[in-house]
Amino acid sequence: MTKDWHFRNETSVCLFRAAGVLLRNNKILVQCDKGVYALPGGHVKIGETSEETLIREYAEETGATIICNRLLWVEETFWEWDQKKAHGIVFYYLISLETNTDLPENCFISQKDNRNIMLEWVPIEELKQLQIYPAFIKEKIAHIPNGIEHLISFE
Repeated sequence: MTKDWHFRNETSVCLFRAAGVLLRNNKILVQCDKGVYALPGGHVKIGETSEETLIREYAEETGATIICNRLLWVEETFWEWDQKKAHGIVFYYLISLETNTDLPENCFISQKDNRNIMLEWVPIEELKQLQIYPAFIKEKIAHIPNGIEHLISFE
């Protein structure tokens, strides 16, 4: 089994992830775990491209087949995780469903890391009221860039 690009030592955590921006009817698909929202995605495995990661993660977590249309944002993010310095690199892709009927129109339960999570379509105008990661999505979603943007976040 190939390992995730996710390393830890006594003082730090380093990871590489891919996440998808899936839009439908002025809503965005997000996952919710214990009241905290995030864009669906996951850790890149060593030897796997970030696009392959996203396609695999969506199939595992939603059962849907996606198409990675284009890279939107590359984020370097820094935060504290379990009293360790964390440094992540995340690629965010604009994605679409191979078949629009692959996902229900409302919320649904899925499996992530052997536990249930809720996936739901949230109206874009309601994102500002949510605790969501990445936090920049609240502002950036209204202005999808034509090219790739590089972001640095400190949370």
